[in-house]
Amino acid sequence: MAGPGHPPARGRGRAWPGLLLALLAACIPLRASDKKDEAVPWPEITEQERALKSVPQDPEADAVILRRTRLGKIVEENHFVTNYLDYHWRMKILNERGRKYSEVHIPSRKYSEVSGIEARTIKPDGTVLPVAPDQIFEKLVEKGRGYKLTEFVFNFPGVEPGAILEYRYKRHVSSIIYIEPWLFAGPEFTLYSRMSQAVHEATAYRILCDKCPNPEPESTPWKEGKAKGKLLTVEMKDVPAYREERMMPPVAEVSPRIEMVLRALEGAQWAALGREDNLFTDWDSVAKYTRFYYAKAYKLDEVSMKQAVSGWTQGVASQDEKLKAIFRHVTDDFRYVPYDDVYANTSSVGDMLKKKSADNEEKAVLLVAALRSIGVPANIVLVVGKDKGTLITTYYSLSQFSHVIVAVPQPDNTAIWLDPTVAYIPYGFMPWQDSGAGALYITETGSALINLPQKDEISGTRYQITVKPRADGQADLELVAEFQGEDAIEMRQELLPASESARTAYLQSWLKEKRPGAALKSFQAEDLEAIDKPLRLKMTIEAPELVTKAESLLLVRGCVLGCEDSNPISRAERSYPFYVDRGVNSEQTVTIVPPAGMKAAAPPKPVALKSVLGSLTVSCSSQADGSMRCTRRFTAPRGRWPAAEQDNIRKMFGSIVEADRTMVAFQEGS
Repeated sequence: MAGPGHPPARGRGRAWPGLLLALLAACIPLRASDKKDEAVPWPEITEQERALKSVPQDPEADAVILRRTRLGKIVEENHFVTNYLDYHWRMKILNERGRKYSEVHIPSRKYSEVSGIEARTIKPDGTVLPVAPDQIFEKLVEKGRGYKLTEFVFNFPGVEPGAILEYRYKRHVSSIIYIEPWLFAGPEFTLYSRMSQAVHEATAYRILCDKCPNPEPESTPWKEGKAKGKLLTVEMKDVPAYREERMMPPVAEVSPRIEMVLRALEGAQWAALGREDNLFTDWDSVAKYTRFYYAKAYKLDEVSMKQAVSGWTQGVASQDEKLKAIFRHVTDDFRYVPYDDVYANTSSVGDMLKKKSADNEEKAVLLVAALRSIGVPANIVLVVGKDKGTLITTYYSLSQFSHVIVAVPQPDNTAIWLDPTVAYIPYGFMPWQDSGAGALYITETGSALINLPQKDEISGTRYQITVKPRADGQADLELVAEFQGEDAIEMRQELLPASESARTAYLQSWLKEKRPGAALKSFQAEDLEAIDKPLRLKMTIEAPELVTKAESLLLVRGCVLGCEDSNPISRAERSYPFYVDRGVNSEQTVTIVPPAGMKAAAPPKPVALKSVLGSLTVSCSSQADGSMRCTRRFTAPRGRWPAAEQDNIRKMFGSIVEADRTMVAFQEGS
């Protein structure tokens, strides 16, 4: 998705004219090279790689990443400048579980395009099975008016233990204000990871090598054609895996990574900053640059914006209610394009109004423009979402931020914080990604680094389930689910914009995740559009594997939805801390109605578990009507704990698995 370019500035000295244009224009439309890539041999597979059968540092690994590399170079062609990033990835499959890596997804990203994908399997006997070009598919992930998100997908052939899988591709990035960050860790233990970047002699980049053994890259001379500069390289060996497990920190928080941001360009005159050469030298320069280009977007098309806002607020009298109406239209009427890169560059407000979609920057620009049209001052806030990481205050780069929100100043020097990237959210609600997050607060005249207020919004899910066992071993369920806060927002985001058939399909998939094999028979939503209220869903369900017959006994599971069937915490030594940035608060009340002629036996013993992470309680009691009622409560408040707590947390989850297998007994009786 390409945005409008920033206007070129005049330059002096030896810098490429095209380089000036691209660096001053943070994002320019991509231009594919007319050159065809010549066949390049694959890097040699060593005897050590062929012989490798296990990883001593990670004995339970399903696979091992033999090498992950990226080589970048800034290339000018016909006054278009692009950072060409060449990626190469090689993995060895160690056991049957490693087959999960046979399918590869390469997503699209903001202001970039992918080309030149090649892939192959090398079987244990040395046979090479290339992936045919016609088996590499570009699939549509999401499409709206004016945008589409795609990804490339392919499958390796002949995947088996001992096989080596490798692929490579190019990503062409049209913004070189900062260089796309490189994370050294992968989903499995990595033997070798390397990032190299060629930079032109007219440029000066500030470098962040976070958690690197040596924070200074190796530097060697670089020349290509008339361009020359230096090649910066950082490599690491034996990098622990970053696996998608429960309570993992954001990858940028714990993985070694290198980032580069443009500090200066010889000969450039930066209109946004009113100076030459130096670009991002402190946070104030980042703020001025951002303010300049966002203001250009939201000050355009003021007439169209006023007309739109007039329609949104028709019949609304008070200023406060107008504010709420505007926020609701921006969050809900404009489809969100879910990027997590910030470039200080957006479409014009007029384009947003036409295409009815906006990304992680454009939503805030649109909201500021709308508020300005009714005379409400508002400020831009660049945020490092809790799901992206922590703000490093000594590294002045837009690359750290994940999205943009809006602050509406109040007379008492507080602010109303509005995140327009989250749809169907109550006015003034602070999403967990923003709560306590680091941010750059930008006003018309200045800026400041802040931490957003930490709000522990009330969120949670309550299930009330009636279970009626059947003679065939199935069970009929009547569910009333109530969702509050974040849980309600997520459910509304799926249901509100969907058709009736799409809602049914989503709830069926949601149900199968909560209770594998269950079938949704019917559902009814209450207060779906009343976003300031809890959301209630009523469902009738048919579920297997809840009922066991044993001679004259009938055994029924006391936990029905979201039960822990296996311990989610690995036995393998954990390298990373435990993060719960979004608290968990769930309650499940299950009432089991016995078949005619049966009565409840003694209830199971109560369970009370506690660890540094949180607590679980389970208790069952007989009811006057002959049914048995079991209540399960699990809470895990926001918090962070070191990896050393692994045994404690794993022990708790092991006990939760046992508790969730508790059976309630019914026996024949008069």
